[in-house]
Amino acid sequence: MIYHKYENPDGLNKRQLWLIATSAMLAQTNKERHDTLLPHGNAGTQTQLESSKMALKRDYDIEDLTGMADTLKYFDEIVTFKAFQFQWEMKSDKEFKAFSGINTIDKSYPNVVDMVQKYQFDLPESDQAWHYGRCAWLIRHAFFSGFIKEGEAWQLLEENAGRIREIFKSWERFGVSYIAGAQYWKRENYTEHAISSYKRNLIFLLTNKNSPWVQLGWGISGGISN
Repeated sequence: MIYHKYENPDGLNKRQLWLIATSAMLAQTNKERHDTLLPHGNAGTQTQLESSKMALKRDYDIEDLTGMADTLKYFDEIVTFKAFQFQWEMKSDKEFKAFSGINTIDKSYPNVVDMVQKYQFDLPESDQAWHYGRCAWLIRHAFFSGFIKEGEAWQLLEENAGRIREIFKSWERFGVSYIAGAQYWKRENYTEHAISSYKRNLIFLLTNKNSPWVQLGWGISGGISN
């Protein structure tokens, strides 16, 4: 796979680049730039623009700043895998085995039980990066689609990043939490293959010289502005 070079063609400051980097897991999935606010830089095509607009309207009901704000609020409040972690965090192995054997209509239930047992002590951040990482990506695409202005995009990215900074202490923890969210989302297809692409993206972001996470330390989130 050919990756975009990390060049910062628009001369953004480190704080701005860090805000963009919070969208990196999904941006990497879609082969988008990590060093420009616009997902494709200034090279975005009409086809890409139409695809972006259609996805925002169809999947998230985003057509303006109000829609974007409502989506951010929704992802901030929605409870998914974290609810199961909280409910079962102190259960014993015997209890987990009993849970797995419960006969329910929801065939993904045993897979969720297995996730909680595996992550109950090792993933206190749960799947929250899955929500906030996608929010950052949506903000970039809302700007690309013309639904919000550039200043509004930066402000929304900053607000979303504030939630991220409260929860996570490193890019690695952020990325692992994102994968947990993807795993929960694909819980009906509970296989290694189902989340293999997310793992490849995480390895790239933690090791490749063209990764924003390699270029920018997590500490920049604390207030460095240039």
